[in-house]
Amino acid sequence: MPVEGASSGGGDSGGGDSGGATTTADGGVVGSTIVVRAGETFDGGGKRFIADADKLGDGSQDEGQLPVFKLESGAKLKNVVLGAPAADGIHTYGDVTLENIVWEDIGEDALTVKKSGTVVINGGSAQNGDDKVFQVNAASTFKVSNFKATNAGKFIRQNGGTDFKIDVFIDRCDISKMKESIFRTDSSTSTVTMTNTRYSQIGNSPFIGVKSSNIFTSNNTEY
Repeated sequence: MPVEGASSGGGDSGGGDSGGATTTADGGVVGSTIVVRAGETFDGGGKRFIADADKLGDGSQDEGQLPVFKLESGAKLKNVVLGAPAADGIHTYGDVTLENIVWEDIGEDALTVKKSGTVVINGGSAQNGDDKVFQVNAASTFKVSNFKATNAGKFIRQNGGTDFKIDVFIDRCDISKMKESIFRTDSSTSTVTMTNTRYSQIGNSPFIGVKSSNIFTSNNTEY
C-alpha cells in the first residue's frame, strides 16, 4: 500500500505532509492517497485529480483499490474535480463536509463511508458508474444536496447484508439513469428523506429495502 500523503496542490491548512498529488492548472496525477486531516480544509481550486492506475487503481469494479482522498473526522474537501481513472474515489472516516466535488467518472465508487459520522455533501456531480455512486459501510447520517448524478447502478447503497441504521437526506438534487434505485438498504431501521428533488429513469424503484414507514418525501418531481 502506498504511503498516504497530502497533495502539494495545497489547502487552506497547507495540506499536511509532503508527497501525494502534483497539481497544475491542467490537473495532476495522484500516486498516493491524499489525506485531509482533522480540522483541515483542502481546497482544490477546481483542479482535476487523476489516480495513478498502477498505484491506486484503474477505476474498474475490482475490489481493493485505494482512494484518491481520505478524509479524517473534522476534515473538509472542496472544489475538486476527480478525472478518470478515479480509483476508489473518496473515503470518509467520521464527520466530514464536501463542497463542489465533481466526479467526471465514478470509478469503483465515488465515495465510501468507512467509519460512522455525519457526511455532508453540498454541490457537485457524478456520472458513469457500473455500480454505486455513494457506498455507506458504517452507521451514519448521510446528507446530500444540490447534487447531480446520472448513469450508475444506485445513487446510495448501504453495505449489503448489514443491519445498522443510516439516515439519508436528499435535497434539491437531480438523479437520473440509475439502473436499480436511488437508495437501497437491507436494514429495517434505515431511513430516507427526499425533498425538492428531480429524478428520472430509475430502474426498479426509488427506494429498495426501506420500510415504508421510514420513507419521507415531499415536493419531488419525476420527469
